[in-house]
Amino acid sequence: MRKKIFINDIPIGDGERVPFIAELGVNHLGSFDRAIEMVDKAIEGGSDFLKLQTYIAAERYEKTNPKYKEFTKLLTDWQLSKDEETKLWKYAKNKKCNLFTSVYDEKSVDFAVSLGTIAFKVAAFELTNIKLIRKIIKTKLPIIISCGMTNIDEIKKTTTILEELRSDYILLHTVSSYPLNEEDSYLNKINLLKDNFSCPIGHSDHTPGTNIPPLAAAAGAQIIEKHFTVNPKFRLSDNFFSVTSQQVKKIKFDLEHVYNVMYSPKFEKHDPEKYMRDFKKYSK
Repeated sequence: MRKKIFINDIPIGDGERVPFIAELGVNHLGSFDRAIEMVDKAIEGGSDFLKLQTYIAAERYEKTNPKYKEFTKLLTDWQLSKDEETKLWKYAKNKKCNLFTSVYDEKSVDFAVSLGTIAFKVAAFELTNIKLIRKIIKTKLPIIISCGMTNIDEIKKTTTILEELRSDYILLHTVSSYPLNEEDSYLNKINLLKDNFSCPIGHSDHTPGTNIPPLAAAAGAQIIEKHFTVNPKFRLSDNFFSVTSQQVKKIKFDLEHVYNVMYSPKFEKHDPEKYMRDFKKYSK
């Protein structure tokens, strides 16, 4: 039987409405005022969860990575100070939103706990970082893991540890390309994950626009994540393929429609087969 988990009071699993995660990430580009605006607009759009990124820029990537210097410089430029980050979390929590974060190093796990994160996100390139995952498990908070650039064997090595230590977790199908062409979304992998794992399965979508989330939900995804922006005209970070507050409203509307079509919660009340039931034949 497939597991169902709760993050705060929101259930994720079979038969439940599909919640939406607005990934704010570093789309604020280091501007505290823009980060505040993003929180407001993500809530206004109806996001069920807001997600940030908590990290130490110099420790986010391995120094052997040929892109280390370039991306460390960018992430340093886009990083809020610890004081600003603390103020941002306080502001968001005063808005009563469900807020959590991605972490990339062990020190940031402790800092995120002090900020009051309600869950942790593990990025696709950290799925095989068992040392970090063990640190997160110790917090006893739910864990959401993106499954890009990986295979079933690698995922099973990680989920075996999660199962042994009785962690609540969700796996997200994703394709690690930014942005992603719709035809490369490979949504059938949602079913592959469902066939191999009993946890809730979701989808992290990197395509521009709003087309893929309802298709992913119809394919079986039980939670959806997309990058969020207040200005898609910004070319830096993920802004240019992220969704706005108005687009989140559209996604939420579409996800509700998919839920109603898939589970028909008013089926018994409507009894759409009532008229035709008189034509049913019985014989021995």
